[in-house]
Order: sequence, then C-alpha cells, then structure tokens
Amino acid sequence: MGMSLLYEVLEPLPDAHAALARARGLLAEFADYAEPPYSPDLGPVVTADQFRHSLRYFSRGWFTPRSGGPFPPEGLPEFWALLHRTNTLLGGDTYAVEVALHPDMADLWPLIEAWELELQLPFAVTPPFARTTEDGCTEEELDAMVAALGPLGFDVAWYADLRGLPSTKLCGVHLALNSAWTSQCTEPAPGSHAVYLSVGTRNHATQDAWLAATGLRLGPPLTGW
Repeated sequence: MGMSLLYEVLEPLPDAHAALARARGLLAEFADYAEPPYSPDLGPVVTADQFRHSLRYFSRGWFTPRSGGPFPPEGLPEFWALLHRTNTLLGGDTYAVEVALHPDMADLWPLIEAWELELQLPFAVTPPFARTTEDGCTEEELDAMVAALGPLGFDVAWYADLRGLPSTKLCGVHLALNSAWTSQCTEPAPGSHAVYLSVGTRNHATQDAWLAATGLRLGPPLTGW
C-alpha cells in the first residue's frame, strides 16, 4: 500500500466508545471528505479475559504462534491433553491448529502466553463483526462492532481528504482499540485505545507545518499504512 506516517493523538481515551467518538471528531474537524470505515479487523485473542468474551460470538478459531512461524511440533502437553479431553480438535496444518472453542480452554492461560501462542477468530464472517462489503462496513455496523467488542482487540481506518494537505494519498484517521500501532500493523495492548492521523506519502514539504497547525499533542511518527 505504501508507507505513510501515523501520528498518535495523545489524549485520554477512557474506553472504546470515547476513542471511536474522538476518531470521528478528527474527521469532522480536519477532513473535507472521508470514505466509509475501511478494513475493520479483530485482533488475536491473547488473554483469558478476551477468550471468555469471544465465546459470546464465536464457536471456533485457530491457535497460531505469534511469530508467524510453524506450530511447535513437540511439547505443549497441557494444550494437547485439553483438546483430547474436550474433543475440540478440528484440524490444522504446520502453522495453525483449528479448534472448537470450549470454556475450559480459558484454563490454558497463562500457558498460552508462555508458549507465545494466540487465537485467531473468523471475525470477517461472524456477526456483528462480519464485513458487509469486500473491504469495509457502514458507520452503523461499526457502532455495532464496537458495542460488542468488550476486551477484544480491534482496528479500523478511514481514508480521508485532510484539509490543507496537497495530496490525499493514504491520508486519514486510524482507530486502535485494545491495541496499539507499532510499525505498519497493530499489536495487542489490552485496555489501551488510540487514534492516529495519517498524513500520507506525498506531503513531506508541508506535513510538519500542517500537523503543528492542528494544535494537537502528537506522538512521534510511526511507519503507517
């Protein structure tokens, strides 16, 4: 997609609803036009609290290594014993183990963290998190996602024409709930919420002055979209 720069807006955001409202407020204040919410993504389950909440909406998922590498071929005795006892192993491959979700799996934490595993969920086809278009959703559907989110990680973007910047390419606002932007992606950060301004890829000569003129307290630039 390119490499824009994202700047976190450093303001208190006590909960997900406040963060969503602030993201929309930035669009209202600084954008002449914004596209519908783009690429709403549910983050991986990394805590027992997130897992218990996911049982409200999901019946299956995939355990994967956080590194993106292959699943450990040996070890993890408690993991395999629980899958056998609950008869929840559905399949898998070198990189993932598909399971039917079972409440007893919450007992695997903190071992899941120690083993550096995470649980991926089929959010894109599971209401209320399902995408109704190929790439996004409506604002009303986004409201429903955030209302159901609880402690789960989530992020979404709005491409927007930021008033005063000469190029609109990859400009907009990014929202991260129970997560934080690191470098070209979000990472789990349970309990933390953030909103970011993206100044695109073609505004190098003007972006510093534009950012200063917003009057916002901003974090350091991060490699963005």
